[in-house]
Amino acid sequence: MTTFTKNRSDFFYQVVGAIAMIGPILLVFAAGTLPEGLERGELIVSGHGVLLAVLATALGLRTAYALGFSKALEIAASEPNSSVTA
Repeated sequence: MTTFTKNRSDFFYQVVGAIAMIGPILLVFAAGTLPEGLERGELIVSGHGVLLAVLATALGLRTAYALGFSKALEIAASEPNSSVTA
């Protein structure tokens, strides 16, 4: 599988950026189908809140994954191999 970038983490951040730009546009289009009123405003506000929560969660999980993986490699490299086979 080929991507437009050399590093897969760059691709992740491009996707997050695209969602951050396209999400609010789609939200406004969806709200445009509703009649004027409180429901329309609530959809836009709550939709932006959900979009922000999804992006923050994705970035948080990506950071935890990166930090956790590097920490696991450090622990595995620092411990001596004392496995016993029977």
